[in-house]
Order: sequence, then C-alpha cells, then structure tokens
Amino acid sequence: MENVQKIIEDFFDEKIQESISTGYEEILKPIRDRKKNHQHKEYLEKYVKEEDILESNQWAREKLDKLVVLFGSDEELYELIDKTINLYQEASDSNELKTNLATQFKILKKEVNKSQLSEQDKKSFEKIETEKLQSDKFKKNKRLLERLAQIDPEISIAMSEAKKVAKEKFQRNTWINNAAQKAGEVSIEMTHIAKLTHSSARASNFNALVFSIQQPKTLLITAGFRGKLPTDFTSSSAGYLPFAELLQLTGNEIYTNPTILRPYAQNDEQLKDWQEQFSQAFNEKNKYSHILAKQVYFPLTSETEYHLLAPLVSSSLAQVIYDRIWEARRKDTPVNKARTEKTFSSEVVRLFRKTAVLKATQTNHQNVSNLNGKRSGQLILLPAIPPQWQTQAKPPIHLKVLFNKQLADQAREPLTELKNLLLAIKANKLSLNLQRKQLIRSHITDISDVVFDYVRQIQRLTEYAGWSRESQLPAHQQYWLDPLRPDEEFQTAKATLDWSSDLVIDFSKWINRQIKHKQLTLGIAHEKQWQKLFTPLLREFNALAEVDLEASTMKEDA
Repeated sequence: MENVQKIIEDFFDEKIQESISTGYEEILKPIRDRKKNHQHKEYLEKYVKEEDILESNQWAREKLDKLVVLFGSDEELYELIDKTINLYQEASDSNELKTNLATQFKILKKEVNKSQLSEQDKKSFEKIETEKLQSDKFKKNKRLLERLAQIDPEISIAMSEAKKVAKEKFQRNTWINNAAQKAGEVSIEMTHIAKLTHSSARASNFNALVFSIQQPKTLLITAGFRGKLPTDFTSSSAGYLPFAELLQLTGNEIYTNPTILRPYAQNDEQLKDWQEQFSQAFNEKNKYSHILAKQVYFPLTSETEYHLLAPLVSSSLAQVIYDRIWEARRKDTPVNKARTEKTFSSEVVRLFRKTAVLKATQTNHQNVSNLNGKRSGQLILLPAIPPQWQTQAKPPIHLKVLFNKQLADQAREPLTELKNLLLAIKANKLSLNLQRKQLIRSHITDISDVVFDYVRQIQRLTEYAGWSRESQLPAHQQYWLDPLRPDEEFQTAKATLDWSSDLVIDFSKWINRQIKHKQLTLGIAHEKQWQKLFTPLLREFNALAEVDLEASTMKEDA
C-alpha cells in the first residue's frame, strides 16, 4: 500500500513541477522573442551563456567522478584524472575551466588509447567520455528567472503565481475527484487499441492477456508472447490522458484496495464512489464497435448468418517490434560501430530489411494512446511478401540446338520490330537507304545482345565445365557454350577449327525462321545480310568472353 501511495505522491509532484516548468517557459517566452526588443533580453542572453558553461562544467565533473571509479587502480591514469579534477580549483572563471577541461579530456583519451587497458575498459571510457549532457530544463529556467528577478521584482511575483497555479491545478482531492468522474473515458492496461485503426474510432479496447497463454502452439496470439508485454492506455480525449497515466501507474489496486485513496477522500461515501468509478477504466462492461473501426463479416453455416469480426492492432506487440528494430539500428552500439568500421565483434548483427512505416497520427500522437505517442505515431511494418522467384542457372544438357523457339521468345521484341520494318519496306516499295539500313543493323544488334546474354550465362557456369559431353548439341555450339571443357581433344579442335562461321550460319537461318511471313520472301540473300551484320558482333563478343574466362580462371587458381 505504501508503495502505491508513494507512486501517487510522486505522480503529483512530477505533474506540479511540469506545470511550474510550463509557467516558467511562459514567463521567459516574451523575453526570448527575437521579434521583440525586451528590456531584459541582453541580460537573459548573457545568463544563458553562463548557465550553459556551468552545466557543461558540472557534467564534465560527473564524468570525471565516474572515471575515478573506473580507473582508480591505474596509477598513471588516476594521476591524469586527478590533475583534470584540480582544474576546478585552478581556473579563474567558468569559461576558462570549460576550455581547459576540453583540452585535458583529449589528452586523457589519447593516454587511454595508448594504455594496456582491456578493450572492455577502453569501450567503457569511450561510453563515459561521449555521453551527452542531459540538461534539466526546469532547474535551468528556475536559475535564469531567479537571476532576472534580482533586477526585476515583477518576475519574482510571476514565478510565485506559476507555483500557485500549479498547486491549485493538482490539488489532490479535486484532481482525483475529476479523474474518477472521467474514468469511463479512459482504458487502462490494454494490449489492443481501437484508435490505431482510426484515430477517431470510439470502439472498445481489449486486453488479450486475460486469456490463458496455454493455447495451441500452432496459434500465434498476443498472449503467447514469451517476454514481458507492455500494456497501453488510451482515452477518448487527450485531456484525459493524465488521468489514464495515474491509473496505469497504480494498477487495479487503486479501486480494489480502499486504503489507497482514503488519505485523499473527504469521506467514506466519496471514497466508495471513486472506487466504483475507477473500476470502469479497467473493466468495461459493454464491448462495442464503431463505424470507423474495421469490420469483417465472417459467414456461418447459414447463408444469412454472420459473425461480425473487428480486427484491432496490438499496440503492445507494435511497441515490442518498434523497440527491437530501433535498438538494432542504433549506430552507437558496439556491434554496429564494428560493422561500420569493418572490425571484428563477437556480437551478432541484427538487420531488419525492407520495413515500412504506417503513421497512426501525423501530430499529437498521444491522442491515440500512450505507447503510440512514444513511437511518434509510427507502426513499423515487416515485409509480408511472397518469396521472390530466382531462376537457377543450369547447363542446357538436354538442349539439341542453341537457336530454338525458347531463345526466340527472349528476343521477341527486336525480332518483331525487324519483321514489321521489312513488311513496311515491301508494302510501300521503299528502297534500302542509309537510314533504313541503320534501323536493320540496330535490330540485328538488339537480337544479338539477347543471344550473347544467354550464351554468357551458360559460359559462366564454370563449375559445370564438361557438361557438353552429355548433350546432343552440334560440335561448333559445344565449343561456344562449354569453352572450359577439360578435354584435350576438344580444346585442340576448338583452337584449330573455324566453328564461328557455323554459328553465323545458324544465326542467319534462325532469324529467317522467326520473322517468316507470307508477305515476305526470305532466302539466301537475307541470310547473307544477317551473316554480314552478325559476324563482327560475334568476333567482338568472343574476344571479350575469352578475356573474362581467363580472369575468372586465374582468380579460382589463386
């Protein structure tokens, strides 16, 4: 009980301080305004610089105290740290101290890196040395206003008024009574939040943890999560969130144990009312959906009967996913630093690729729920796409001829364009001028590129070298497709025979077959034209392929 009451007191103290801090900000706001020349502006700017330096020096001292604990047993480092601490007595002003501390920290870092300390100790030093200053905004503003109050008594009066307003706003009995009356507008300890479907949805929220975790292992459910699952809270309006926050902190003990709220109630009747009202935040009696909630009509055995399903997003699981992904992506973790610097780390790198972000709200993320506010309104989506088909390259052992229908399908577009061009020339009785010859050359080049791409894929299957022994391909096509075949007789024939000429003939006949049309008379003249265009392209391809194969062979040998 004492623990819960301490939670309540700490809650009110924190809220009062937040309210006072807001009041202090309002006092400073017109003085800071760049568009206005306030009478205290110069003083404030001066005080801010001095406070920044003071905070920096205090933060450096805290880091030095940590380093004393870490390296107290190392005489050389301890002496250097102690020398740095002594600067606090030696410096004549704060600005000088800040400069000297920065210099000493650089020297200290250099000595640590040179030392025989373990890698773990060096990492601990780096973590302390690179820690960022966490400024206490409330205390800093308070000090600034107190200094300004010395030159303007009105500021002191404004500070007292801010304190008074904050204490009145969070007067225990009044605030708790108001919270109890609005308890029906909040939902506490929930795992599924309706507003994550639509921020204006007023449907019921659910806690899946009330279900037993002894479910069949084939079911993937929120309650089956093995770790500690964070629960969420929400309200119908952002103005009620502080009420929800208190109830989330205290849990259901706030309404089940009457002694918790007794110190704040005027009488037993008020205490009883509070307990009954607060219970509504944990135990919503009537579950309901809403027009803005997603709904699925699930058919039953009867053609006219349905179950109405209302799918809800699990804010609890969304938070677990969010925390794990962003923790894995933090650049300052040792394993990610090692990965960036390409150094060894015994830790395992965790990567989450191709994630997407769904924004539950663009502004005021806490309007949806508490955890949604902590996620900045982000729901991280993992890729739920089917596996991408990847063709496995294998040698064409069962291929009888290279230039076939399957290869033509790959070159369908340039083949069709060549056929249409020849049909247009004949239909319009056009001569083969330079422009049309260039078009034909371009189409043949495109067709050749498709052939070369396919051949290069097969040639690069060096781990299958010798596969052509089992094929029925013509010998000249075997020489082309299986150039590294470990067969002395094969390699001798490949080096001495003019097998490229046979490939050129195969190509030209294949072209004629693929562009065959009743309005085109395709014969030897066309074949010779295709051969003339293909020959230099084949010669260039073979030269480049040979260099590529030699380079890959040397790499494998090395």
